[in-house]
Amino acid sequence: MTTSAQDTVWLERVESLFMRYGIKSITMDDVAHELGISKKTLYQMVESKDALVIKVLGHHISREKTQCDWLVKESANAIDEIFTIMDTNSQELAQMKTNIINDLQKYHRDAWLMIRNFQYDFVLKIICENLTRGRKEGYYRDEFDIEIVAKLHLSTAFNLFDEQLFPAASTPKITLFKEYMMHFLHGIVSAKGLAYIKKKLS
Repeated sequence: MTTSAQDTVWLERVESLFMRYGIKSITMDDVAHELGISKKTLYQMVESKDALVIKVLGHHISREKTQCDWLVKESANAIDEIFTIMDTNSQELAQMKTNIINDLQKYHRDAWLMIRNFQYDFVLKIICENLTRGRKEGYYRDEFDIEIVAKLHLSTAFNLFDEQLFPAASTPKITLFKEYMMHFLHGIVSAKGLAYIKKKLS
């Protein structure tokens, strides 16, 4: 989904609102106020809040794909790629209201399906490519099934947003995410990979 430069500005302002306050709590009045326009003008841009959420998420997904492709190319190796993605995602988690996934699942089903399809298609492919790259570079072990491990990784990452398992009040999402990612890495690295991680963290 391509977005004009003008659309990018207002879509990212709305995305920031959703990230800070959640989706359910933000009204179309709030959005219009944030953008400095009338609600009537807003409804000329999008027909409903549901359509707005889909438009914002479409732009978010497009940006994520571009950013991820760039990070992969810029990373010196598979482990560096993981660390760079960790840092980038941690910055997003720091700004993100913890109930945003729940809001999508409950109130914006089509938008939630967009996110799931993005995860199942693009993100799963990126994980598989990282595992293949790391194995070729000698940083990951040879004796695991790449597709199974990639799917386990994807499904576990989503469970980090389960408020019953991980209440936001008990563990900050950034801490939880970094702890999980290090657990994931230690499960797949070779001796060479483990030595590289220790060097990076020293």
